[in-house]
Amino acid sequence: SVASRVALGRVLVAHEAGRAFLVTQYGSGRRYVVQAVVDSIIGDRPVVAAQLLAELMAAAGGEAKLHFEAQLITLGEPATPVLVELAKSETDWQTMMRTLDALGKLKAKQGRDVMAAQLHHSNDWVRIAAAHALGDLGDLDGVPALVGALEDTSDTVISAALVGLGKVGDLGAVQVCGQKLKHKNPRVRAAAVSALGRIGGVEAKGF
Repeated sequence: SVASRVALGRVLVAHEAGRAFLVTQYGSGRRYVVQAVVDSIIGDRPVVAAQLLAELMAAAGGEAKLHFEAQLITLGEPATPVLVELAKSETDWQTMMRTLDALGKLKAKQGRDVMAAQLHHSNDWVRIAAAHALGDLGDLDGVPALVGALEDTSDTVISAALVGLGKVGDLGAVQVCGQKLKHKNPRVRAAAVSALGRIGGVEAKGF
């Protein structure tokens, strides 16, 4: 019965090998049972639920990653340490993007350092996600990393860093944002305008 499977799943999920087995079961078509296991432990073992959801997200492909990311965000604070550890070790760029996005939306300050570190990732999309995550975090301590990202080789990453600086709203970033109004790429210039508008203040109006 489904109830018996869920009961066994609740035992398996506490162990690394058991979670790996459940991930395999999800991929082989027993999705409803694995999801039922997750739902059954969210209330009393949220961190374990987060571990399983993170492993499911890493194993999933395409749109399915968004499904697990949404559940991790809904889970809230218990998901933060799990996501931070995943962001430190993950090698798949799509999973890294979703992990950074979740940390940003959770406003997880514990993830600030790993967000900043991923601004140096080899993949442009990961660097973009890191910039947006730092912006969503809204933490002034993340500003130096975003300012550094304005020197990136990718115009899209520079634009993302400007958006992030605008979200944080640090008046000290007005000068560096204003300098990008002379950038050769119109998208970067547009992002600079947006950032200055978000930050506001007399100096920003001058630009």
